[in-house]
Amino acid sequence: MNILALTACLALATFAPITFAQEVDPVGSAPAASQKTEGKPINALCPVTGDEEVDPRFTVEYKGKTIGLCCRKCLTKFKADPEAYVANLAGFETVSFDAEPGSEPGRDDADHAHDDGDDDHADHDDADESGGHEPQEHADHTEHGGEDHNHATDHDRSGSKVLDLLGKLHPPATHLPIGMLIGAALAEIGLMLTGRDMFRHAAAFCVALSAAGAVAAASLGWLNGGFVLIDSDWVQATHRWLGTSTALLSLVTLALLVHVSRPSDVPRSRTAFRAALFLSTGLVGATGFFGGALVYGLNHYAL
Repeated sequence: MNILALTACLALATFAPITFAQEVDPVGSAPAASQKTEGKPINALCPVTGDEEVDPRFTVEYKGKTIGLCCRKCLTKFKADPEAYVANLAGFETVSFDAEPGSEPGRDDADHAHDDGDDDHADHDDADESGGHEPQEHADHTEHGGEDHNHATDHDRSGSKVLDLLGKLHPPATHLPIGMLIGAALAEIGLMLTGRDMFRHAAAFCVALSAAGAVAAASLGWLNGGFVLIDSDWVQATHRWLGTSTALLSLVTLALLVHVSRPSDVPRSRTAFRAALFLSTGLVGATGFFGGALVYGLNHYAL
């Protein structure tokens, strides 16, 4: 009967993660499309960094145009304040966002520039007399967002190819602790309802394996997301610390399991173990949700 219980638990570990989230980009990992758009990006370089090539997985629609970004962090920045980065887009002088459908791109801007030619010359004269354009404005414009764009955490992350490769194993590694914690919780519920030892042994097996898997998945997540305490993206920060908390709580749950497995087991100890187990199960579900939100957005379960 114990073999039957362990087999059922392993089956739960295989299929249960689908319930929570199909994680592709947890804790800062290399994400998939955060914003799906139909057209190809009109720009080759990221408007936020200014020197990074566009990743076609990260695009956003802005005034009818498909804008490409280099990473999810830049995508978040652009969506928060697009006007701050539009001018950085190469070739935008040939594209008019405000042009009416069917009009020639850039034509209205050219006519406007021609009509206001005298004023422009006057402005240039004034600029020459005052020492030219403000250099600080140009610096702010070209370097907007570059100062806090950390390539160690946004792109290469660890700086080591081996560590980066290990970090990419984080998404598949999360399925084991998710499934095992859910399996342990279900087995413990079975024990509470029936009192049969087969559920007790199944819960113990799942808890032990889930603790090891949670620690491994969290460690790989830190490699994948970079060793930073505070992420600029609150969704990523939430996922990071929920995952870390789940790993720590799973170790506490395992320690309580060892304690209740002693001959001197008392009902109070079993209650503490169950509370830790069910809390761990809830945390791993929340972690999976925010992992999915990193890829598909917070409304990825919306119908």
